[in-house]
Amino acid sequence: MATLTDEQTDFLKSHHIPLDKTFDASGLSSKEYKARMKENGALVAYGVPPCPKGHTLKNKQANCLQCNPQAIASLKRQATPGELYIAVSPSQLLVKISLVENASDIIQQLNSENHAEINDWALAMTGRTDSIGQMENHLQQRLADYQVPRRLTADGKTTKASGVYDVDVHDALEVINEMPFTLSEIDNAVMDDFHARYSDKQLREQQQAEQLAIEEAARKQAELAEQARQKQAKLEQQRQLQQQAKAQKLAQKQQRQQQLDAKKAQKQQKIATQVKHSPLDGVLVATPKSSAIKSSSIKQSPQGFFDNQKNVMWLMIAIAVILAIMVTAYAMLK
Repeated sequence: MATLTDEQTDFLKSHHIPLDKTFDASGLSSKEYKARMKENGALVAYGVPPCPKGHTLKNKQANCLQCNPQAIASLKRQATPGELYIAVSPSQLLVKISLVENASDIIQQLNSENHAEINDWALAMTGRTDSIGQMENHLQQRLADYQVPRRLTADGKTTKASGVYDVDVHDALEVINEMPFTLSEIDNAVMDDFHARYSDKQLREQQQAEQLAIEEAARKQAELAEQARQKQAKLEQQRQLQQQAKAQKLAQKQQRQQQLDAKKAQKQQKIATQVKHSPLDGVLVATPKSSAIKSSSIKQSPQGFFDNQKNVMWLMIAIAVILAIMVTAYAMLK
C-alpha cells in the first residue's frame, strides 16, 4: 500500500484537486488501475511506477500530472462541479448543450453574441453535475454523430461553436441522464414545442427521402429501359446490316452468273456461226444460221454451184460402183 506524500498533497491542493478523488494503484497494471479509477470516479492515481523524473501521480490516461500542465487543466475541470444547460433554437431546430459554472444568464449571453449565428435561443432545462469534465467527455462521445459545425464570432474573431447538435431535446435529455446529474429547472412548454417542431422536421425529411428514393428508382428504371431500347436498336441495326450484306453478296453472285451465262451464250453463238470444212473434197458444210450466207454465195457464183453438183454426182456414181462390186463378190462367194 502507498500513501500520498506531503509534497503530493500540497501539489493536489494547490491545483484544487479533491483528495477524495485520488486512488491507490499500488501493484496494479496501467490497464487495471484505469478501469478501477473509472469505476470509482477517481481522477488521480498514486503508488504507480514513477516517471523518468520520479513522480508518481498520474491521471487515467497514465500521464504524469507533475510533468504535464495540460493534464492538470483537464483534471481540474473534471474535479470542478458546475451547471449543465440545454438551450434550443425554434427557428433552426438546433440544440445547444454545454457546461458552465453558473447558467443563470446564459440565454441572454448566447443571444447577445449571436452564438452559432442564432439569436432566438430559449432555455429548456438546467441541472448540476459534480464533474464538468466527465459530463463533457460523455456528451462529446454520445452526441458526436449529431454535432453541427457552426461559426462563433467573439471579440472580432471567428471560431467554431461547440456543443451545437441536430438532435431532439428529449433524446438529448436521455443521454444526459446516463451520467450523475441533478435536475434544477425544466421548461416543459419549451421542451414540448421544440419536440413537436423537430418531429415535423423529421417527418418532412423522411417524406423527402422517400420521394427521392422513388425518383431515383424511376430514374434507374428509365435508364434500364433506355439501355434496353438502345440495345434493341443496335441489334436491329446489326440485323439490317447483315441483311444488306447478304443481299449484296447475292446480287454479286447473280451478276457473276449472268456474266458467265453471257460469255457462254456468246461462245455458243460464235461456234454456231463458224463455217466448218467437210473432209470430202473440201465440201463446205454450213449450219442453219449460215445457210443464208451460203445461198447468197451460190447465187452470186453459178459456176461454183455446178462444180459442186458435179462433185456430188461423181461421188454417188463411185458409191454405186462400190456397192455393185460388193454385191457381185457376195454372189460369187455364195
